[in-house]
Amino acid sequence: MSAPVRDRAADAVSLAAPDRPRRRWRAARRFARDPGAVAGALLLLFLAMVAVAGPALVRDPIAQNIPDRLQPPSATYWFGTDELGRDIFARVVGGAPISLASGLASVIIGLALGTLMGAVAGYREGRLGLALMGAVDLLLALPAILLAITIAARVGAGLPAAMVAAGLVGLPAYARLARASTLSVKRREMIDAARALGASDAAILRRHILPNILTPLIVQATIGVGSAILLVAALGFLGLGAQPPTPEWGRMLSDAQRYITNAPWIGIFPGLAITLTVLGFNLAGDGLREALDPTATS
Repeated sequence: MSAPVRDRAADAVSLAAPDRPRRRWRAARRFARDPGAVAGALLLLFLAMVAVAGPALVRDPIAQNIPDRLQPPSATYWFGTDELGRDIFARVVGGAPISLASGLASVIIGLALGTLMGAVAGYREGRLGLALMGAVDLLLALPAILLAITIAARVGAGLPAAMVAAGLVGLPAYARLARASTLSVKRREMIDAARALGASDAAILRRHILPNILTPLIVQATIGVGSAILLVAALGFLGLGAQPPTPEWGRMLSDAQRYITNAPWIGIFPGLAITLTVLGFNLAGDGLREALDPTATS
């Protein structure tokens, strides 16, 4: 192996490594100066604390108390009660870890499969790449909610099915982004150096391609969590997600529609929880995208 090739490979690593802490520090400063991003991060931090500690501090979210059914918000029941006398505040708090976990799990499914398909399609252009992206385009051609309903109905009603459906719906965005990023990264000199040193395609993808395409994918995943939570809630509303008596926010909205005129608080509070959660992820994701923008100067 020639010395210039080894030198180019070593230079690619030695020049990139010291600059990473500086880039991260600049990104953190840009994020901290964005009021919307900070607000979104604080909102997500609050929701995470509620999801972790809240269920242990409230009433049993599935315990029924028929004599207190349809009670409006009061000092005893902060968010009122539903048609079975269940404490809505306890159900909203108890539903936080379920809804957040379902959104995160959906994004992990879509991110893992989409990144793998997009990276392979971008690195191995030709028939394999065309076949993979053809499957992605087929998913992208169908309306998201229709595709999610079809998948959930095929797999079977339940929260796991809803998470898989939401993950597959989000897969095309990650696959297309991973492919575009891979096409750019694989033309860098460090990839040629790795090939010259005898690295296999799998090793190049694992060690060089994936680490260099993760930043835009993480930003997309942050924004995608909110969309996944909304989609899982929509499937729960349609009866294809979490099943009673699970205190999932979308399922709570579905149960509330019969009482929207005489007991609107049954639907207001889980709907507000969904809104705040999606808003938090969107604000934080937008701020993260701006902070990690390579064209930013400060």
